[in-house]
Amino acid sequence: MNKAFSPILIIVSAILFVPSLTFAQTKALREVRVPYALGGSTGFFWVAQRSGSFEKYGLKVLPIFMRGGREAVQALISRDVTMLQQGSAGVILAWAQGAKDLVVIGATGNKLDYVFVSSSAIKKPADLKGKRIAISQLGASTEFIARLALRQLGINEKDVILLGLGAQGERWAALAGGHVDASVFQPPVTMRARKAGLPVWVDFSKSDYEFVVAGPVTLRSFIKSDRETVMNFMRGQADGMDFYRDERNKEAVLRYLGEFYKSNNTEELEETRRVYTQVTPGLPIVTLKAMDNMISSDRMLSTMNINGADVMDLSFLKQLEEERKVRK
Repeated sequence: MNKAFSPILIIVSAILFVPSLTFAQTKALREVRVPYALGGSTGFFWVAQRSGSFEKYGLKVLPIFMRGGREAVQALISRDVTMLQQGSAGVILAWAQGAKDLVVIGATGNKLDYVFVSSSAIKKPADLKGKRIAISQLGASTEFIARLALRQLGINEKDVILLGLGAQGERWAALAGGHVDASVFQPPVTMRARKAGLPVWVDFSKSDYEFVVAGPVTLRSFIKSDRETVMNFMRGQADGMDFYRDERNKEAVLRYLGEFYKSNNTEELEETRRVYTQVTPGLPIVTLKAMDNMISSDRMLSTMNINGADVMDLSFLKQLEEERKVRK
């Protein structure tokens, strides 16, 4: 009896044992919650997440959409999230106001890619006085950039009304619908504005003006407690940027960008990919010049005696560059 059933028992035991063995051999991924906003170079982060670039380094990255940088910064300070992938303007302001634990460790965008666009009713810069300018929210990078554009046009910031209306898709709808008079946009909405024949008063993308457009940002205390997770995030982001640029991945990248922007406009998505493939460096590089430009260009930050280097930790980029030299 025992002999007759022993093969069956062996088979059953093997079947029951396989899942346990597989589970034991599979290391659990480290969960990392990351707020992001729709627009521009943040698409690199989305593509990195969708392409599995973070998972290669043991991370399960959970993207969390937030309309503006101020909300994301508060979530990071409260430790509701681990990192953030958004504009750094709000980070610097919060740091200057006492949140010294915040630190910028890289950037998926290191040059301004925004344009300042108005309705066709604006015939000259002076016509902007008293008008409504849409931004994502007060304290976000879009506010800083709108103010910078107004200064370049010779318009006093106090002579316009800044309205926080959310992501650029919502701002575009407000401008196209006549609810506001101007706003700042990144690809792919820049193409939409030009096709509509709206006046572009300032095009930062045509300059080499360095500016920290989007994170990654984390906390110094988190780096101290789990430096390897932060380093793995940077590795995954860099691999994701490689994936984005590789022509062999074009179809997949366009599909991911379509998800990101909630768009099926192939022409706009291809233009977005083309622009960021050309203007963004191969690694998530942030420079001191870009940080200093961000500080000096803002009316409030420029009076706060902020040393840009104090808000940054470039050690992760340095390690990433060294690792990539070895890989080559």
